[in-house]
Amino acid sequence: MNIVLITTRSTLEENLRIAEEAKILGHAFKLIDMKEFEYGITNGKLYIKQFENLYPDIIIMRGVFNSIKSITAYVESLRSKGVKVFDNNFLSHKYSINKIADLIKLAQAGIPVPDSYHLHDFKKYSPTANKLGYPMICKLTRTGKGAGVYKFDNKEDLTKFVVDLENREAEPESYLLQEFIPYKYDLRILIIGSDIFCMRRFPKKGDFRANFSLGGSVELFDLDEKGNTLAINAMQAVGIEVAGVDLLITEDNKRYILEVNHTPGMIGMEKATSKNIAKVYLEYAIKNAR
Repeated sequence: MNIVLITTRSTLEENLRIAEEAKILGHAFKLIDMKEFEYGITNGKLYIKQFENLYPDIIIMRGVFNSIKSITAYVESLRSKGVKVFDNNFLSHKYSINKIADLIKLAQAGIPVPDSYHLHDFKKYSPTANKLGYPMICKLTRTGKGAGVYKFDNKEDLTKFVVDLENREAEPESYLLQEFIPYKYDLRILIIGSDIFCMRRFPKKGDFRANFSLGGSVELFDLDEKGNTLAINAMQAVGIEVAGVDLLITEDNKRYILEVNHTPGMIGMEKATSKNIAKVYLEYAIKNAR
């Protein structure tokens, strides 16, 4: 079977693991980086260099973070011609990271999330932070793996941050203000169809973020049925089939969904569980391509 994985992040270790497992399973596999999406039309014929002499049976879309509309338009045309596609509902959403849209879906579904505010005026940041209480979190709405997430312990630090953003002519709506949740457990639940894996995350020294990609450590965690159900409900609310659900559990056993990641990492989960997550993902993608 000829499998093509389309991405704009060809160096993601997860994509390389998928390539490795595809070859072990005996598939022809090609990783196509569409970061610099270019095309030409000559005499009415579309030409895309990366797809020259390429005839895929299945296309997997994973880690597409730019040129989204152009890439989805092309992949949709291939699907209409009979090429099977596994996109984790990317073609219908047309976004891979949008914390604002996902939070709206979670809240509408009654999923417990931290108090959150999306604002269009920097002048509203300080009074909103006072409402949330310090410490509080400010995060970019279109980044993942812990990038662009800031914790502010007081009004002075937030004010300095806002002044810097204004000087750089940043857009206030590019950020999300959120309640800081003191937690007992910081968990990542990886859901691939009916398979559920869970790990506990620990931040590296000096960092409040527990992301494995930022140097945090991980260990296997036995999540209870209540946690599994909450994670599944969160994934379904967002409308995807493969998800990395970030769950915080407090000392008094309250649970909060922080995010539902559309392109979840696998390397940390493979380390924590000693499972071949890349193979599980690939086999699911092949079976559910349509």
